Amino acid sequence: MRAERGQGMKFRLNIEHKIMIPFLTIGILTILCFGTIMTWNGYVQKMERERAAAASSLRALELDAGLSGSGTLLLQKYRLIQNDSLYLFDADGVLLLGTQPPAPDDILLETGLPAFGWRACYALDRTAFWNSLIEEQKYMILATIALLIVIVQVSLFVSYNISEPLRQLSEACRVVAVGEQPVRRSPQVDEYAERSDEIGQLANAFQRMLADIASHTDEILRMKLLNETIVESLPLGIVACSPEKEIICINSKAVEMLDQTGYLCGGQTLRQIVDGIIVSPKVLHDPIRLQNADGRAVDYEIGVWRLRTADEGEGGTLCTLDEITYKKRMEEKLTEGEKLAYTGQLAAMLAHEIRNPLAGIRAGIQVISRRLESDRDRMLSTSILGEVDRVNRLIEDLLHLSRKRESQKVLINLPALFDELLLLYAKIAQNNRIRITAGVQGDPPLYADESEIRQVLVNLINNSIKSLHSGGEIALEARREGDSTVLTVSDTGDGMDEATLRGVHASLEEGRTGGGLGLSIVSRLLAQNNGSFSIDTAAGQGTRITIIFHTGGTS
Repeated sequence: MRAERGQGMKFRLNIEHKIMIPFLTIGILTILCFGTIMTWNGYVQKMERERAAAASSLRALELDAGLSGSGTLLLQKYRLIQNDSLYLFDADGVLLLGTQPPAPDDILLETGLPAFGWRACYALDRTAFWNSLIEEQKYMILATIALLIVIVQVSLFVSYNISEPLRQLSEACRVVAVGEQPVRRSPQVDEYAERSDEIGQLANAFQRMLADIASHTDEILRMKLLNETIVESLPLGIVACSPEKEIICINSKAVEMLDQTGYLCGGQTLRQIVDGIIVSPKVLHDPIRLQNADGRAVDYEIGVWRLRTADEGEGGTLCTLDEITYKKRMEEKLTEGEKLAYTGQLAAMLAHEIRNPLAGIRAGIQVISRRLESDRDRMLSTSILGEVDRVNRLIEDLLHLSRKRESQKVLINLPALFDELLLLYAKIAQNNRIRITAGVQGDPPLYADESEIRQVLVNLINNSIKSLHSGGEIALEARREGDSTVLTVSDTGDGMDEATLRGVHASLEEGRTGGGLGLSIVSRLLAQNNGSFSIDTAAGQGTRITIIFHTGGTS
């Protein structure tokens, strides 16, 4: 069983944190402010030096431009100087000196050279600038880090030594208050239990209280485990909600049902339907049927109960989910059989009551038609005879409903048939602690009447279930052997001794339903589909029935 509850979380500082955090905060802020100020001063001073260097370089360039009569000579001179921070552009903005144009944010100063129509600028190399600044400030940075480490260590030392005595006392109370486990005695309180004063009396009373609490806690845990086991063992899905419609209890059966997303009813999954039922004031709900994309259907019956508290207040909602697919299938089959039986009886009665007067009407019209002289009257009588014959054919169709059903042989999809049988017997198997498995080896062909083969397997599975009194296993298998298709139904039940087995064979030969096993029906249906079966059994060792459809099951 799984319980879901939202719990608010609060962050609380213990006494050690209350001592350490202010002390540590003040120290760290002081050191950081000192380091920041020193770093900023270094940055400002270095930036001023860079600006002074930029102004000096541009003044020297202006002077050289005024003295030089050739721009080519000026470029050659400054290319030899290799000042990476100095850039020259001609009147069209083409870069004359430098590898690539600097970013606008990196330009510290710029000036014009009217003698040549050029523009000169001094740009800052950010990478080199910061590397140089860090190199100049490295000792100050290391000193700041060292001071931070010292502050942290001192804060930890001071807070630990002040809070340790208080922590020991708090731990004793926390273990009891949290209730992580039943505490029958507290070692911290034992130090005072031997005293004869009021503290000793208080300690002894506290220890007795702990013993009583532990005893009551054990009883509550035992009852809680029992209730959880009962709810988890139920074959129903259980969902309990609080008055706020939040799920507070749900067992694994309900989780398995609600997690199925491939089955829908009216475009909704089972979880969505249950969510709507929980918030609805309606209590009685009709069974629902969900289908997947392959057309397979699952039926559920949903029950809703309103819970009450001890003071008759609203305690929430309890919702039960019961899979009734097998029950619904059996009810539908029973209803279908009753309808067919009633339809057959009605068809036979109507056919008997209508055919005789209809034959008289036809004969009378034939006599009258011989005496008619008008072509129009003869055509009318012929038309009436045709309508009488059409009604007679309808009566013949009704008679087919009351006759024995003929086998309709098709190529059976064995995996789909096995899946349907597993679904039909899922609830019975679960309630009787029976494990039913099915397997198909390869793709064995089976050409037979699907409804009759289904009836054969249903009879055999029912026999196996009756023989499994204390749980067990039933296995369905299909395979191909040569030109034949082989089906087996085996169980781990009681089996049959030799005398019982001989009685079964004798009953089959005489056409009787020997031993209540219904094997005579199985034998007749298999004979209609070109199949036969054999029984391998022993007392206490289970039963294995092998069905063989000869020549691949074709007729």
